[in-house]
Amino acid sequence: MTQYNPFLKLNRLTIFTKNGKTAYDQKFHEGVNIIRGHNSAGKSTIGNFIFYVLGGDFKKWTTAAVYCSDVYAEVYINSEPITIKRTVSDSGNQPMSIFWGTYEEALKSASEGWQLFPYRRNESTSKKSFSNALFLALGFPELRGDVDSNITMHQILRMLYVDQKSLTLDLLMTENFDSSITRKTIADLLFGVYDDSLYSDKLSLRESEKDFDIKKKQFEGIEQIFKASDNETNVGTINALIEENNSQIKSIDEYLDKLTKEQDETNKKSDEEELKVVTIKTNLLASRNSLSLLQSEINKFEFELLDSQDFIRSLEKRALALSDSLLTRETFVDLKMHHCPNCLSPLVPAEDENHCELCKQQLPEDKGSSQIKRMQQEIDNQIRESKKLYLENEHKLLGLKSSYPTLEQKVRAFQRELDEALSNVKTVRNQEFDELLIKKGELRSKNDYLIKQLRALEQIDVLRKELAGLKIKIDSLKANIYSKEAEQRNRLQNAFQVIQSLTLRLLHSDLGRQAEFSTGKKVELDFEKNTFSLDGENNFSESSNVYLKNSVRFAIFFASLQKDFFRLPRFILCDNIEDKGMQPDRSQSFQNEIVKLSFESEVRHQIIITTSMISPDLDNTELCVGDFYSETNKTLKIE
Repeated sequence: MTQYNPFLKLNRLTIFTKNGKTAYDQKFHEGVNIIRGHNSAGKSTIGNFIFYVLGGDFKKWTTAAVYCSDVYAEVYINSEPITIKRTVSDSGNQPMSIFWGTYEEALKSASEGWQLFPYRRNESTSKKSFSNALFLALGFPELRGDVDSNITMHQILRMLYVDQKSLTLDLLMTENFDSSITRKTIADLLFGVYDDSLYSDKLSLRESEKDFDIKKKQFEGIEQIFKASDNETNVGTINALIEENNSQIKSIDEYLDKLTKEQDETNKKSDEEELKVVTIKTNLLASRNSLSLLQSEINKFEFELLDSQDFIRSLEKRALALSDSLLTRETFVDLKMHHCPNCLSPLVPAEDENHCELCKQQLPEDKGSSQIKRMQQEIDNQIRESKKLYLENEHKLLGLKSSYPTLEQKVRAFQRELDEALSNVKTVRNQEFDELLIKKGELRSKNDYLIKQLRALEQIDVLRKELAGLKIKIDSLKANIYSKEAEQRNRLQNAFQVIQSLTLRLLHSDLGRQAEFSTGKKVELDFEKNTFSLDGENNFSESSNVYLKNSVRFAIFFASLQKDFFRLPRFILCDNIEDKGMQPDRSQSFQNEIVKLSFESEVRHQIIITTSMISPDLDNTELCVGDFYSETNKTLKIE
């Protein structure tokens, strides 16, 4: 399985009112971001806007939010900025506009650089959804099968957003018409377990086993018929019999030719016989022309398919090269130089991050990676369109090839008919002549039967070879599947162990309000049932259930910082730090522990939380975003 370590960070959130005024505009940073204020000051509304602009489905806007028209978010995907825009609506399924650059650059661009993506992929036009575009930018694998259309950015955000409206005991965000397979796929994808190549192997195994069963039945059926009919099964013997019959036919033809020459040379062919020969020749010529045209069409499509294969392979190599280029840039983006590479003397710090540490020159605005991401989207569209065209041409070629044998047999039949007409059109036929013709026909019939036997034997041999090849392929696929599933189990077990350890750390740091948290030993997650438990129990007080849920969700997040095989994009948004009667000191203790865990990690990440009970140790620090909001100073400025 490929490791990619995706990273998502909100840089800036800007919300405009319907009359074009700025309702909210704040910048965010890496690490912990705290939006604080009194209850009903609009903190949850900001959380919902972040969830919505990143691709979530949201309709139940507050009265203040309804006055807003558009929401913009400048985000970092891995190491490059993109700007996202969505129109506020209560109808759901809204499209998303993406600009491959910063927010400031996006505002300056009227249309150039912007791409509009629908909510869902259009199968008829192969138009990608915004989820497809964001998944590609994040480096997620291609989803296959039934989950393809079900796993959207909204479903991913169900793991990244801890909201207030969801049920306390629901592991992921509560959703109507939810399915266990969707939740399981979300977990497998973000835990780094989902493998698109495993799905391909399983699909290939299923098709290969089906093909094996069909060919095995064909093989056994033909073999059984041969054994029951006592037909000759030795190819050499059959070929010898055919040669012997051909030799007799040749002798008959030579004798018939001699008889023909002895006949009166003055005898003429009848008009009817002449007309018959002309008709046969005309039909033969037309059939040959049709066969020639059909062969040309087949050759043309075969060439186009080979050309398409080369083109698709070249596109896929370009896509892989772009991914490698991005990965290289992102690997070295944080590489800092502290000594001169020439004299090894310590470098004097640059004026700011916009100047080179080595030469102290102003750094240019590098949009290279943004251009690469845009090229990735374009190449991905080309690959989809090319594959669609390839399948259409492949289907046409199959139709042409299937009609070729019939037309070829038709040409051969006309040729035999013409040969017979030319050899048999004579003015006089004696009894000996007719008997020889009958004998010749019998020999030809025997050869036709023997040739059918040869074809059947060839088919048996082909089937035998195909069965052997399929057996090798099936065994190889089973070995690959077993290996990949074993790796999946190991990763999943590893992930759960880390999640359990981190959950217990958070629970043990509680203030002793729930005795079971201090002694807890086993944490279980059940994505199929959408729930969780501590030592088999989750029937605690409501505030303790909230504490347990938050501990589990943050443990999943911090596990992604420790294990690089996670695909969770090192981002979490929590609007539920305190709820259901949570006491301030308990909430503040949890906040402090989250900040401590964040500071302990050297992996880039972002945490956004809202609270009305901010810890005194965290209030008015660089971790806070915006003002302390209140009834008179709400988050959205709509007046």
